[in-house]
Amino acid sequence: MKNETIKIKDSESVELHCSVWLPDTPPKSVLIVVHGMAEHGGRYHEFASFLTDHGIAVLAHDHRGHGKSASNGLGFVNSDDAFHTLVDGIHSVYKFVEHKYSGLPVFLLGHSMGSFLVQRFIQLYPVQLQGIIYSGSNGKPPFLLHFGIILSGMITSIFGSKKKSPLINYLTFGKYNKPFKPNRTDFDWLSRDDEIVDNYVQDPSCGFIYSASFYHDLFRGLKTLQKHKPFAGYSKLIPIFLISGDQDPVSNMGKGVHQLKSLLEKSGAESVDMKIYPGGRHEMLLEINRDKVMNDVLLWMQNQLDV
Repeated sequence: MKNETIKIKDSESVELHCSVWLPDTPPKSVLIVVHGMAEHGGRYHEFASFLTDHGIAVLAHDHRGHGKSASNGLGFVNSDDAFHTLVDGIHSVYKFVEHKYSGLPVFLLGHSMGSFLVQRFIQLYPVQLQGIIYSGSNGKPPFLLHFGIILSGMITSIFGSKKKSPLINYLTFGKYNKPFKPNRTDFDWLSRDDEIVDNYVQDPSCGFIYSASFYHDLFRGLKTLQKHKPFAGYSKLIPIFLISGDQDPVSNMGKGVHQLKSLLEKSGAESVDMKIYPGGRHEMLLEINRDKVMNDVLLWMQNQLDV
């Protein structure tokens, strides 16, 4: 396997740092990983290494405001609409892959916030994809969505776009750890694997607090996502695989994934598979049973290539 970091420019010519994992032989397909909140693409190294052993190239870029793409600081995106700026970043990486690996089947995986960004990406761009994997997602908007838009807008107006908001951070994430008391860390809800959680806590590019302006754009983006039909053009033909743990608070302990599956099918999706893992928390690709999860994802991808 070969692992390298490249830079891909988005439509505003801002450089996105992108981790690339390549198999030792020419790849048979490509997976683009779209990471979640308060993390970065490098956290998918183990998963990517596993896939390269099976001939799949993997790319995972750091969103603007995240990881090595945080030129203006972690948790802040210098744009008029951070949510759609991140969606645009996905499109830039997709176009790079389409050119660099022309003719190869392309898959997309969106985790958590990344799953919502990918859903919006599919609404806006009728792209050619072999399949989509949604990890740790939900089919129902956050309970405090409308309140969050108002509160984040007020904080931004009063204190400026770069103002961090511990209050909104608490309202967004504070309840997630409650089912796992007594808590060892603030992030027990991510995984049952203590080493994974400790690595997250110790990673300076993880667990950071976002600006109120980012939250404002995120909440508005989620509202826009809910307003529109899930698909653009022929994209309802793209096979979809939903994975989640039944102890994932982001997906309402798996219930939100069932809601997402129903929403997708009612909107015309022709192939939606779902796997809910007993005991699993938010990051199934970094859970104690991740070998099983990674193999399930691989088998699903291989099945789409055999169609």
